[in-house]
Amino acid sequence: MAKKKEEPGKKGLDEWMGTYGDMMTLLLCFFVLLFAMSTIDAAKFEQIAASFSSANRITITDSASTSILDALGNGIVEMPMVQGDAQEENEELEKATEELVKMASDFKTYFAENNLQDKVEVEQNEQYITLNFKDGILFDSGKADLKTEALGALEIVANELAKYPENDVKIEGHADNMPINTPRFPNNWYLSAARAISVAMYFTDTKGFSPERISAEGFGEYRPKVPNDTPANRSTNRRVEIKILSKYFSDEDKQMNS
Repeated sequence: MAKKKEEPGKKGLDEWMGTYGDMMTLLLCFFVLLFAMSTIDAAKFEQIAASFSSANRITITDSASTSILDALGNGIVEMPMVQGDAQEENEELEKATEELVKMASDFKTYFAENNLQDKVEVEQNEQYITLNFKDGILFDSGKADLKTEALGALEIVANELAKYPENDVKIEGHADNMPINTPRFPNNWYLSAARAISVAMYFTDTKGFSPERISAEGFGEYRPKVPNDTPANRSTNRRVEIKILSKYFSDEDKQMNS
């Protein structure tokens, strides 16, 4: 009787051992990564090292009252506070404040000496000072051409502004909420922008200011200083503002809300 031919046994490891080995390798890499990212505590490191002395697994005693994640660290690198940048920023802010306080004071004194204090308001914040031309000084109602008498006021402003060649100038036109619809100005946006551009071109074309430091924007009726509920308030909102920016701020800092 013929003997039954024995089937040859499978060579190599069982399939489950390959999966198990991959899982152990991944776990090892995971804990090594955690350890590399954490701050090293000498006592905890010794505790981990001691746990390998008698077995191939980590043993945390009850007296330690900690977990494996505690032993390895919280996985977050504790970066030291950057003091240099904050200190430099504070110094720049102090310089800007000092510069703008002096500038605002000089403009107020200069306007008083030239009888312009009732026509132009001077305001200051931490990034710029604002020269606010009140309604009717520069333009007739519904128009964007500079009035003849406006040129004298603008010349006074330009003469003082020429003392600050390193400071950028932002000119803003504003309107009240009364609608306008003409061939030249379909709405208040067009009107307010045209007024700002007229002032900007006076500085560049007539007074020789560098166009690189001048910008003009129109905000229509959408940035009122007061509610448009009375004729006096609407007059307040019809205005042109000249904002003189501190030279101590970068171009990104100068992108500010009006």
